[in-house]
Amino acid sequence: MLFPHSMGSRMRLDGVECRTEGRQVVARVRLSLDDDVRTGSSSAPAVGTGWQRAVAEATLQAVAAFVGGGVAFTLDSVTEIRTGRHPLIVVTIVVHDGRREVFLSGASRIKDHPPTAVARAVLHGLNRWTEFLHERDITADPLADHSGSAIH
Repeated sequence: MLFPHSMGSRMRLDGVECRTEGRQVVARVRLSLDDDVRTGSSSAPAVGTGWQRAVAEATLQAVAAFVGGGVAFTLDSVTEIRTGRHPLIVVTIVVHDGRREVFLSGASRIKDHPPTAVARAVLHGLNRWTEFLHERDITADPLADHSGSAIH
């Protein structure tokens, strides 16, 4: 079982730190699920939008700490877009579960703290998928073939 948590639980964003250390930007993201807390960290060159990639990768590391080693997350892209009155962060993620790749996307409006918007966009893209995975693990026959299951 990948999620030893109650059904319907969602990962919550508990904190995002993003700071420059020399020529690198270092990000730490703290997530919680029920009473369990996991942290991910990542760094990237402190140029341009490197901070966005560092925060997104740190968020994926924290999610991976909940999910376990059977699933790999790859950040495809993270970018800020301007549409309408509010800027958005949009992320695309590829999830590999050993049998297939699933392409996911998420978005979050930038409010007061842009790094928090990046982490929220990652969670927006992953939360439905992780809920599906959690429900499958609880209710499904562990030997059943889920290759045709819809992700969302």
